[in-house]
Amino acid sequence: MAEQKTHIKKGLIIALVLIVLDIALQLTHNKFQPWISYVNSAILFVGVIVGINVKERGGNDKIVFSNLFGYGFRISVVSVCILFLYTVLSVYVIFPGYISDLYEQSIIQAKKLPEFNAASAATNKEMAMKVMRISLLSVVVLFNLAVGIAGALVGSLIMLLRESISNKNLQSKA
Repeated sequence: MAEQKTHIKKGLIIALVLIVLDIALQLTHNKFQPWISYVNSAILFVGVIVGINVKERGGNDKIVFSNLFGYGFRISVVSVCILFLYTVLSVYVIFPGYISDLYEQSIIQAKKLPEFNAASAATNKEMAMKVMRISLLSVVVLFNLAVGIAGALVGSLIMLLRESISNKNLQSKA
């Protein structure tokens, strides 16, 4: 029964790494760097692949794509759920000024456009910040889940390919 819940531990570890990274970036004021999303995606993607790999090295089950993919998907879902909860806490409690900072960064970018209207931006600030909160929470779920599913797919295929190669090597030795 303990082996049935290993996806929770692996998903928790991946989420904790991403949370620690996010807190460090918030405290060092590097949250708005353009490379951050790539690093976060890579951590989740590789974490799911490694999680599948570690499970199969320790398991005696027959390697089947659906089992591998399902395990990777469960790791992704656990990670995304924890990240969603952290993001809600982060936006509303831990770093309540994050949305304001994000809005200010958006205004700086919008001022570069010729059709920017400062009066309109000032009157719509509260609505824009509400939309940003909702968008941020939905992106955390949808984008990270898509990255996790891609990691589960690639990890499953890698394990199947490795199993196929090892079976061919065993057959050629026999």
